[in-house]
Amino acid sequence: SGILVGAMLTVGFGTSVAMWLTGFVTHLPGVGLPPTAIAGLLLLIQFTGGLAAGRFAGELPAKRLGLGAGIVSALLNLLIVGSVVASETQTNSLRSNWPVIVLGTIASGAAVGLIGAMIGARRKPLGDKPATANVSLARVWLARFAVVAAFAALPVLLSGGLVTSTGAGLAVPDWPTSYSANMFLYPLSKMTGGIYYEHAHRLFGSLVGLTTLTLLLFSLACEPRRWMKALTFAAFVFVCGQGVLGGVRVTSADAVTSDSSPGALVDNKGSLALAMVHGITAQLFFALLCGLAAMYGVRWITHRADARAGERGLRTFSIFLVLGLVLQLSLGSAARHLHHPHVLWTHVGFAFFVVVLAGLAGFRAIARCKDLPPVRRLGHALVHSVGLQAILGLVTLMAVLPYQPGKVDSLAAVVLATAHQGLGAILIGCASMLMAWAIRLGGTHRPAIGNAP
Repeated sequence: SGILVGAMLTVGFGTSVAMWLTGFVTHLPGVGLPPTAIAGLLLLIQFTGGLAAGRFAGELPAKRLGLGAGIVSALLNLLIVGSVVASETQTNSLRSNWPVIVLGTIASGAAVGLIGAMIGARRKPLGDKPATANVSLARVWLARFAVVAAFAALPVLLSGGLVTSTGAGLAVPDWPTSYSANMFLYPLSKMTGGIYYEHAHRLFGSLVGLTTLTLLLFSLACEPRRWMKALTFAAFVFVCGQGVLGGVRVTSADAVTSDSSPGALVDNKGSLALAMVHGITAQLFFALLCGLAAMYGVRWITHRADARAGERGLRTFSIFLVLGLVLQLSLGSAARHLHHPHVLWTHVGFAFFVVVLAGLAGFRAIARCKDLPPVRRLGHALVHSVGLQAILGLVTLMAVLPYQPGKVDSLAAVVLATAHQGLGAILIGCASMLMAWAIRLGGTHRPAIGNAP
C-alpha cells in the first residue's frame, strides 16, 4: 500500500505540473484560447497522466493507481481552482457555486485518471525491467518522483524570467498575501498584466515547495542512504528560504504615492540586490534538484563504479563547468537587473569560456561512456544546448542593447531574454547531472542498492 501511495503521488504531481504549466501558457496575454479549448486541453493532459499510470503500473493495480493519481492531481489543482471560485467583490470570499466546482474538479480528475489507466494497462508496459531488477519498487518510484520534482522547478524559473523581463517583480505590493487576499483566493479576473506574471510565479513557487516537501517525506520513508536524505532535506530548506527571499524582496521595496499609482513600489538598492540573489539561487536550487534526480536514479544506484582512467577527466571538466555556469548566471542576472554595459560585456566574454568547457565535458562524456546511455545522452544534451544557447545569446544581445531606462522592452526582447534564461537553467541542470554521474564513475564504492521497504 505504501508503494501504491508513492506511485499515486508521482503520477499525480507530474500530471499537475504539466497542467499548471499549460494553464499558465494558455492564459498569457495574446494567446487568447477560448475557455472550452483550455478545459479540453487540461483534461487531455489529465487523461495522459492516467495513461502513464496504466503503462507504468507494473505489479501495482493499474485502476487503483490511475484513480488515486487523478485524485492527487485534482487536489493539487484546487490551489488554482481557488482563484476561479474566489469572489471578485469580497476579499477571501467564495462564490456561491464553489462546492459544485470543487467537487466537479475532484470527480473529473478521478474519472479521467481511471479511464486513462484502464486504457494504458492494455498497452505495452513501460519501464526498464533489467535496470530495476535489483532495486526495490519503492525506490524505483522514488527515483521517478525525483524527476518530477526537478521538472516542477522549471515553470518557476520560466515565470520568474517573465517577471524580470517585463519588470513585474513588484506588481503585487504585499506578501505572503496578494492585495490583502489569501494567495490562493486571489481572483483570476484580476490577474492582468504584470500582476498575472508575478502572482503565477508565486503559485508555481508554492507547487515546487510542496513537491520538494513530498520528495523529502518519500526519501525518509524509502531511501537507505543517509547522505541522500540529508541532501534532500537541504533542498527543502533551500526552497523554503527561496520563498522567503522572494517575499522579503517585495516587502523591502520603497512605497511611493502619486496620483497615477497610489501605493506603488519602487526598487531600492537593497530590493534590487535581493532580486538578483533570488534569481541566482533559483537556478542553483534547480541544479540541486537535477543532481538529486540523477543520484536517485536506478542506473546511478546500480552502476558498479570502477574508477576507470578517463572518468577522472570527466569529473574535472564537469565540476569546472558547473562552477563556470554559476559564475555566468550570476553575471547574467547582474546584467539583467543593473543594465550596466561593463557587466553585460563581461557576461558575453565569459560565455566563450563556458562554451569551451561544456564542449570538453560533453564530448568526453560521449566518447568515454558509450556503454552508459544516461551519461552519453547528457553529453549530447550539453553539446547541443550550449550551441543553441550561444546562438540565442547573440540574438538576445541584439534585442536588449537598445535598452533605455524607463522604456518597456518589446515582446521579442521579453521572449528572447526569458528563453535565454530558461535554456541557461536547463544547461546548468544537465551539467549538475553530469557532475553527479562523473563523481559516481570516479568512485570506488559498491552500488548503493539496499533493501528499502
